[in-house]
Amino acid sequence: MTDFVGRAHSFVAANYPQADAVFLGGSAASGEATESSDLDILVLLPDEWSSTSFVETTTYEGQLVEAFVYGRDALRSWLEKGRDESRPVLDRLIAHGVSLVEGEIAEDLVASSRRVLDAGPAPIDAEQLNRRRYSLSALVDDIADTEDPGLRDVVLWAAWKEAAELALLSSGCWFGTGKWLLRELRAHSDSFGLAAWVDRGESDDDALLESCRSLLDSVGGHLQAGYVRGEKPHLP
Repeated sequence: MTDFVGRAHSFVAANYPQADAVFLGGSAASGEATESSDLDILVLLPDEWSSTSFVETTTYEGQLVEAFVYGRDALRSWLEKGRDESRPVLDRLIAHGVSLVEGEIAEDLVASSRRVLDAGPAPIDAEQLNRRRYSLSALVDDIADTEDPGLRDVVLWAAWKEAAELALLSSGCWFGTGKWLLRELRAHSDSFGLAAWVDRGESDDDALLESCRSLLDSVGGHLQAGYVRGEKPHLP
């Protein structure tokens, strides 16, 4: 098996020797990487590149590398964006990754990201909750009404994603995209059986509908007619 940490060190030495802090995240950091895995590397540049912000996908020694490269101000902005959206991708990479450049800067970043992750996201507000209730309610209705097998499968997975995000947010938990959404469900109380539905590998429409309806009941119920988006004026 490739020494992914060693390869990441070499990549940084060759491309970003001036970096103040570097973290290797993803499966390469968790020990779950395979030979086809890529390297997710976050690079913090010194202060003279404070506003620098780019993500580059490249190859190094035959392996894909996704480098998230930021100056200090840019990193702060992207961290705040992830926190505001309840998807702390960079905080996860920093808090759970392997630090490749040791020092006080890296230690402070790790401590800050771990505090953020432990605290959880800001409580979901009424507007966001209702918007998500409305979206999930519409998908639940579509599942019940759709007879085309292909369309039904697409709607089922759209409903699962919407329900998974709502279940996590309404429980005060972070969420993520793709595989991170399932990981977050597995890591927390799967009160509505959404992770279990995936793990069974079954296309059990009724089970998912029951999960979605139970979730909706827990956050205020099915919402369609009467939902208003925006400011409706008083009209004569």
